[in-house]
Amino acid sequence: MDKAILVGLDLNTYNIVDSMEELKNLTKALNIEVVLEITQKLDKPNIKTYVGKGKVLEIKDAVTALDADMVIFDCELTPAQIRTLENTLDTQIIDRSFLILSIFAERAKTKGALLEVSLAQQKYLLPRLVGMRNSLSRQGGGTYNAKGPGETKLELDRRVILNNIKKIERSLKKLKTETETSRKQRYTEQIPLVSLVGYTNAGKSATLNSLLRHLNSERLVFEKDILFATLDTTARKITKKGYPSFIITDTIGFLSRLPHEFINSFKSTLSEVQNSDLILHIIDGTHKNKRLHEETTLGVLKELNVNNIPIKNVYTRLDLLNEKPKNDFWISNLTNDNIDVLIEFIYEKLFGPHISVKLSIPYDKQHLINILNEETKVLKTEYEKAIIISTIMYKNQIDRFSEYVLSIR
Repeated sequence: MDKAILVGLDLNTYNIVDSMEELKNLTKALNIEVVLEITQKLDKPNIKTYVGKGKVLEIKDAVTALDADMVIFDCELTPAQIRTLENTLDTQIIDRSFLILSIFAERAKTKGALLEVSLAQQKYLLPRLVGMRNSLSRQGGGTYNAKGPGETKLELDRRVILNNIKKIERSLKKLKTETETSRKQRYTEQIPLVSLVGYTNAGKSATLNSLLRHLNSERLVFEKDILFATLDTTARKITKKGYPSFIITDTIGFLSRLPHEFINSFKSTLSEVQNSDLILHIIDGTHKNKRLHEETTLGVLKELNVNNIPIKNVYTRLDLLNEKPKNDFWISNLTNDNIDVLIEFIYEKLFGPHISVKLSIPYDKQHLINILNEETKVLKTEYEKAIIISTIMYKNQIDRFSEYVLSIR
């Protein structure tokens, strides 16, 4: 197992203790052992070494004493800083962004995620070619230092990287066209979309699985208590007897200080959020930094320009609280508390309130009878000159049957 020393600089712009804890969790996500954490308080970063010269010597001694394979900085280093630190410390230097990219590279499974990770890697490397050359070619340090999706090493050539970026962007554009085709089909079928968003490891996948279990679905999604358990957008069509259908997606988790180019690279994945009819913002309600997590997610949503889409905050881990909060909406994925309430909220938000409707359906419109039996609560069926159906449905469902309505109440 690789061993790492973590280094953070307290510039009084964010909570250094919490940030270092998150960096430690990110490091562990790659099965790298953290042997030491070092922090320093400064007014501004050292332009050459990020931390002060004395602190660099302290880190150098620690690398030797602890036989560390790498030093990971809780920031995004400049190419010059990487080069200087590499030469001074004589070990592999990784910054926060590259660490996250390494996790992304390991977690990506689908074609879309692999392409998006590769694009983010190439865009990250482009301005850092000189500084990263030694880090990426260093032998014996860092299992994840040179791995990209489907390749054993990254070629450090500006022209090659620029060419790679163009190729990947073309592939993503083609993939987007294919996605748009399936999206148009969904619009034609009038199936609304619900997106789960939130900070990484907030419980999005667990919430989706709770909803699926409640609806007796066996198509559960992967969930694990680790950062960025999945990078792939997972979609499930929700069908329940007596209810209209909708699609729910679980998206990539967000992280504080996630570089802007990362979000740009994952626009294909995040495009589902932009096309949602409802966004459920999943928040770990017991996390000490939940407000920061909320702000981080809302910041990403702002970049995605989804202000016109309804957003509902859903706090998880209700089972860990002694008293139920009165104002916010809470659920438990362990005990299933309020999962049924959440499902009913989704239906009402997508389809409106319940209404009682009486319809007169011609005998040659049998497909409408099938839809009514599957997607509404049919109370009574009478066979006269036409088929008279008394049913309870959601208000927004009425449009499909408007020409056959006898009465509404």
